[in-house]
Amino acid sequence: MSEAPAAPPAASADRARADGIGLLVQPPQPRAGWRLLPARVVAMCVVELQKLRHDRTELYTRAVERDAGVLNKLLVTPTPRSALITGKAFAAGVKSLIQAVVVIVIAALLGVALTWNPLRLLGVAAAVILGSAFFSCLSMTIAGIVLSRDRLMGFGQAITMPLFFGSNALYPVAVMPGWLQAVSKVNPLSYQVDALRGLLLGTPAHLAADFGVLVVAAALGITAASCLLGRLAR
Repeated sequence: MSEAPAAPPAASADRARADGIGLLVQPPQPRAGWRLLPARVVAMCVVELQKLRHDRTELYTRAVERDAGVLNKLLVTPTPRSALITGKAFAAGVKSLIQAVVVIVIAALLGVALTWNPLRLLGVAAAVILGSAFFSCLSMTIAGIVLSRDRLMGFGQAITMPLFFGSNALYPVAVMPGWLQAVSKVNPLSYQVDALRGLLLGTPAHLAADFGVLVVAAALGITAASCLLGRLAR
């Protein structure tokens, strides 16, 4: 009769068991900050966009107020504050992009000559998201300073209206008085409008400078809002 097959060595099983116990005793190494931040930003952006499933009026009304109790819960998590602000800012940009699509469709139906170049449309989307991210962070920064819903609405109107009338959205910069031209040159809205006109209508534009200013403005807005996030959650 043939001999029974030899039992496999127990060393491998013991080693696997030891490794399993080691994983229970020693937690896995956390991700490095540069790997963690993008994932947290995307997660926060998704959370913000999921609110549209429960309240679609956010597409039509854009008042920034504090989410009662939500920020306090988020601040106790290991998520960096910059990730929280960046996620909320770019979620606001995506919401604005939905509104922009509606406006572009209406303009096309009214016979406005627009470009349909895919690359230019991607540029339009980027300009809308960056500009909306800046203004969202501006609202969060104001909210972190005033700490009052009524004051927030008042300060928001006091800042938003001058930014709008102090841009090139209504009339060319060349016809503005000197002091208003200086305001327009430091107004991020002017660069967003210039980029959108150049991409959609083909008018002369300085796209490199426009997008450079929008990126810097969004970064500064995220930094300012992140520094005031603790006050905003009180």
